[in-house]
Amino acid sequence: MPKIKKEKKAKDEDLFKVVDSTIDTRTERNIYEVSRELHIEEVLGAISSGKEAKVYPARGEDGKWYALKIYYVSTAASKRAFQKYTFSDPRFKDIKVSNTRQLIATWARKEFKNLKILFDAGVRVPEPYLVYENILTMQFIGEEGFRAPLLKELPAEEITKELYDEVINQVEIMVNKARIIHCDLSEFNIMVYDNLPYIIDVGQAIFIEEEQSHALELLRRDIDNINRFFKDMEIEIMPTEEILKRLKINI
Repeated sequence: MPKIKKEKKAKDEDLFKVVDSTIDTRTERNIYEVSRELHIEEVLGAISSGKEAKVYPARGEDGKWYALKIYYVSTAASKRAFQKYTFSDPRFKDIKVSNTRQLIATWARKEFKNLKILFDAGVRVPEPYLVYENILTMQFIGEEGFRAPLLKELPAEEITKELYDEVINQVEIMVNKARIIHCDLSEFNIMVYDNLPYIIDVGQAIFIEEEQSHALELLRRDIDNINRFFKDMEIEIMPTEEILKRLKINI
């Protein structure tokens, strides 16, 4: 029996190679649970860091790569953001949250559900695989643990009219098929892989019919953000009002 425990400890140490102050004991345990479920062999250091979470690449036994989005459980800023966007979502209005960790877990489930709806509607987003407490596991956009660049990070010669048109096409699918508005769309949460845009960070996304009073304003802001970026890069854009005419807001 002691030998088995020793082997398990060695295996755990091999799995988790991240030294990170945001990983507390319970989150580390959660990583082990996710790893067992998906047969993950190794979790590497963070490849992106935001106000609410960090994203880590993870490699499965079969060589498949995953993205583990691990939400912070102790920062006041993340708690305020989660409260704002979670409690205003009718899907979670009956959820009883007694502590911050439960709030974060609810937010993780919200982003998982948004990704699933968008993916099923044909929007190019990371495919969601699993959500467990404060960890969302999804498709890795990139190769061999190296993430694809954000739109903001692309060299100027790769920012084209074709790319702009495809971003607008993704917005159209989001609105017309998934009935979702991103609410924070910009060059900072669009990844580009094989010249195709992938929409990320959808935890704050809303359903159009459930936020009718603000939907048009939020959608216009998303489109304005995209148009501003591409216009600054000297790409021909469509006026925001013309794009809105293609979208079925119905409010």
